[in-house]
Amino acid sequence: MSSSDAFLRPPTPAGFDPSRAAERAADPEAWRYADDALEVVHRVIAERRDIRRFRPDAVPDDVLGRVLAAAHRAPSVGLMQPWRFVVVRDVATRSSMRRLCQRERLRQAERFDERARHFLDQKIEGVVEAPLGVVVCCDHGDPGANVLGRGTIPETDVYSTACAIQNLWLAARAEGLGVGWVSFYRPRDLRELLGIPERVEPMAWLCLGWPDERPVRPGLEAAGWATRLPLDDVVMQECWDPEAPVSASATGNPGPDRVAAAAARDRFDALVAPGGSLGALHTHVERWAAVTGAAPPPGLRAGVLVCAADHGHVDRGTSLFDDTVTTDIVAATARAETAVAVLAAASGHELLVADLGLRGDRPDGVADCRVADGTADLVIGDALTAEQLDAAWRAGEELAGDLIARGVDALVLGEIGIGNTTTASALAALLGVAEPARLVGRGTGTDHAGIVRKTAVVQAVLDRAGSRLPVPGREALRRAGGLELTALAGAATAAAHARIPVVLDGFATSVAALCAVREDPLVADVLFAGHRSAEPAHALVLQELGLEPLLDLRLRLGEASGALLALPLLAQAGHLHRQMGTFAER
Repeated sequence: MSSSDAFLRPPTPAGFDPSRAAERAADPEAWRYADDALEVVHRVIAERRDIRRFRPDAVPDDVLGRVLAAAHRAPSVGLMQPWRFVVVRDVATRSSMRRLCQRERLRQAERFDERARHFLDQKIEGVVEAPLGVVVCCDHGDPGANVLGRGTIPETDVYSTACAIQNLWLAARAEGLGVGWVSFYRPRDLRELLGIPERVEPMAWLCLGWPDERPVRPGLEAAGWATRLPLDDVVMQECWDPEAPVSASATGNPGPDRVAAAAARDRFDALVAPGGSLGALHTHVERWAAVTGAAPPPGLRAGVLVCAADHGHVDRGTSLFDDTVTTDIVAATARAETAVAVLAAASGHELLVADLGLRGDRPDGVADCRVADGTADLVIGDALTAEQLDAAWRAGEELAGDLIARGVDALVLGEIGIGNTTTASALAALLGVAEPARLVGRGTGTDHAGIVRKTAVVQAVLDRAGSRLPVPGREALRRAGGLELTALAGAATAAAHARIPVVLDGFATSVAALCAVREDPLVADVLFAGHRSAEPAHALVLQELGLEPLLDLRLRLGEASGALLALPLLAQAGHLHRQMGTFAER
């Protein structure tokens, strides 16, 4: 393409980030302030002080405006901006506040020695000495409103308001103003004094004015009340307790390749397409690169591992079919008659079907990895012994290793096992995903009575576990099984250590992957959700894994069929990433 034919990138509209990925990659530190400006920032932070004595001179409106504007620029979760500022100039109101503080100081006098009482007296006088007070409040707002990022931590409005207080304080110090934080009063008294609504929490009365002292260190430190702790005393590395056991992820899993992920993201920035226009494909390509070092390859070739086993609880009516059907489906798969076999053959994937725990005879063409003839009844005892658990997990690792050695680009996990949606529901319950009623679905099409029986079985497993929930992944597998799901958890772990992407199929395989993640959190980095099945609990498990499915076709077939249908989408995403044209920069 000649320079005249090049597609010039359109100018960036005002108000948007004008930088480009290539610039950021070339100089990651370019956003840094110059040394002299950086020194001023750190000086303001270091020299911020809690001021007790103030001059009577007024604070000009323009200075106050800049200080409040700085407070209003504070970060807030979900941009909720919960802070509200009440500026109090009236001396009668400030005198009333001083009285409230003095009253509380006298109530608490016996808790303090003479040195502390003198300090608090000075703080109280600052309420009137300072020409104005700024009461910083947190407006909790409508409790029914959805605020992005606040759903699980509702206190983020208070935390955000604390950021506004800090901004105000630092801006005031830069202007040469002093700030004194008065914190001994009863909030309900301040609410009544200023007419603050019940939904609003007064967080700080800040005395604001020109300081009549210029301390070089904090007042309490100068008075010998306390000293600043060494930085090493307040910084912990990796976890709170340095003596705590090291995470399983430190035992050989290298984790994501952030350099490759950033390179994939940089490439997307250059493509002839609006930023983010490929939606979730951006994320999937970037995550794939973090695993393998590059985008999904053309002609993506997968190793398809389908593990099969039977479940002891089927005798309790947890499925419409008995366990002979498991063997029949496995045999049909080995004859290339089932969906997974047809899809794998059509795209040239490597299919490996393994018997981990069938009760019937092993069909021809199926790998012999049988650990036991099905699992025990999980209602009356553990589904697996510790030895069976270890054997099935190791078998999964070895099966994955076999497929990886064939040079596949990804591992696709599938399962065959009549009754294993009940097992998967029990596992999810033991892992703390949700209560049984939300985890039990129709499986292969059972009726209401069947769902009641399945739910009772899952509840029985929880009752045996008692209050010790959630349990670790391997313990959940020991308690609930099954052998095929344990093998899939081992396979996912092996793939993670080999840096091979794992594409999950439905509910059961996703629960098996969650068991692996609970043992080694870095396994999650290699997982991709091929689809979301018709089992209602599948969405809950994917949420727990933090995965967004590629497809949502209401499938309930299993076997890895949904994952194989999603593979071409990943391959095409990689093809777009490699082959699309790029902008010429102006």
